[in-house]
Amino acid sequence: MTLNWAIIGTGTIANEMASALLKNGKHIEGVFGRHFEKTQQFAEKYHIRKQFRTLDDLLSNKLIDAIYIATPHNTHFEIAKQALLQGKHVLAEKAMTVNKAELTELYRIARDHNIIIMEAMTLLHMPLIKKIKSLVAMGELGAVKTINVTFGSHKPYDVTNRFFNADLAGGALLDIGGYAFTAARYFMSEQPNQISSFANYFETGVDEQSVTILSNSKNELATVSLSMQAKQPKALTISGTKGYIRVRDFPRAQEATWYHTETKNTELIKAGDTQDALVYEVEDFEKVVESPSQSTLYSNMTVDVFNIFETVQSQWQKK
Repeated sequence: MTLNWAIIGTGTIANEMASALLKNGKHIEGVFGRHFEKTQQFAEKYHIRKQFRTLDDLLSNKLIDAIYIATPHNTHFEIAKQALLQGKHVLAEKAMTVNKAELTELYRIARDHNIIIMEAMTLLHMPLIKKIKSLVAMGELGAVKTINVTFGSHKPYDVTNRFFNADLAGGALLDIGGYAFTAARYFMSEQPNQISSFANYFETGVDEQSVTILSNSKNELATVSLSMQAKQPKALTISGTKGYIRVRDFPRAQEATWYHTETKNTELIKAGDTQDALVYEVEDFEKVVESPSQSTLYSNMTVDVFNIFETVQSQWQKK
């Protein structure tokens, strides 16, 4: 599959994606950003043919097949909607939208137009995570009992920054929660049917930290701990009756520790390369564009996580 790409946004993650596209031999046809001077510099750095002054000009360009959205997530819905209506495939940074209603609308438009939209969730594309998923499916951990996910950042506190700004959909849940809840849900054999969550807030009204417990009918339990002012390891642990697997820096990990209960032996599992995280993401996206039936895994996972988000947020509002 050969797609002509365009990038919307020129920030850190946009730079990473541009590098990944070039590394993967992809053609970047155009770029659009809020500040045209920065857009020009970005285009020159990554050998991008065209710098667009308006979003409409980019989206109406017939040479562009797919767009990557790297703007703040409160802007994703409108950009993605316009792109889908113009017949462009969309890879949107997480969180793909700020609520389930927006997500549902984007999937409906994509389905009606026979095009693909996918959330850019590196975790699901990493060879290591796929390998661990296979081991779990084969019963190598026995019956999965608990899944523990921690993810904490320490952001310099600035009420105008998007991380803390309610108008920009700030807060830990929508910023880093996607990774953590996707990891928990991915290794649960079915969607949780019981959820209990607690949160503390910044003065701006967005969530600063939270702890959530998930449970399903298979007696699997998961805990997810998020924070924006207390650094935590980006750690995922899947524990079963035969042992556990622990993955540090799980969103882009290339190795994990596997502890065997019976023998008390520990082994190292390796797969993939952290540096190629976005390359794997692009590869899987283009496979889905070529074979749309493969999109179900990713869309179902995103929908399940947004259902969890909706439940969690409703509980916070009541407490």
